[in-house]
Amino acid sequence: MRTNRNKKKKKWVGVAGIIVLLLMVGVGVYAYTIFNSLTSAVNEMHHPIERKMSDKRAKPVTLEQQQPFSVLMMGVDERKGDRGRSDTLIVLTVNPNTRTTKMLSIPRDTRTEIVGKGKVDKINHAYAFGGVEMAMNTVEKFLDIPIDYYMQVNMEGFKDVVDAVGGVTVSNDLEFTYEGEHFSKGEIVLNGKRR
Repeated sequence: MRTNRNKKKKKWVGVAGIIVLLLMVGVGVYAYTIFNSLTSAVNEMHHPIERKMSDKRAKPVTLEQQQPFSVLMMGVDERKGDRGRSDTLIVLTVNPNTRTTKMLSIPRDTRTEIVGKGKVDKINHAYAFGGVEMAMNTVEKFLDIPIDYYMQVNMEGFKDVVDAVGGVTVSNDLEFTYEGEHFSKGEIVLNGKRR
């Protein structure tokens, strides 16, 4: 009798161990998939550029010394066969000494001199004419501040990031249909394709 109980106990311990092991493997595979998707999306969006140091800086910024720095954040609508334009331009300034961060949004239709093109045009055309470097140089001259770094998010890459995190939950106040897609009232989950 006791032997049967011990056998049953060992059997359930073995089954529980297998279930725990399968759960751990499942969680590991899921975590790896999310990590791999995010890494892939970030690698697709990151394109380093060779840019000479700004004329507005006497020496390069070093983060170790907690020096203030600025970042040009660009939301680019770029498709195959089209360089696109930087539809969103935000300058982020960070001052580690005062622990402050400030953001300035530049309207895309702001007219200014496009550095390297020699003409006045909409500021978002700088990216279309000369990519990241021309956009950085143009914003730098427009604001008369050094631009040290940049972040570029392509709307195509942004869709990958949204999909990698399993979509975005939105509380929708209004039921409507847009371009053949119906959006009901209440909480809905949007993926990269369904915007």
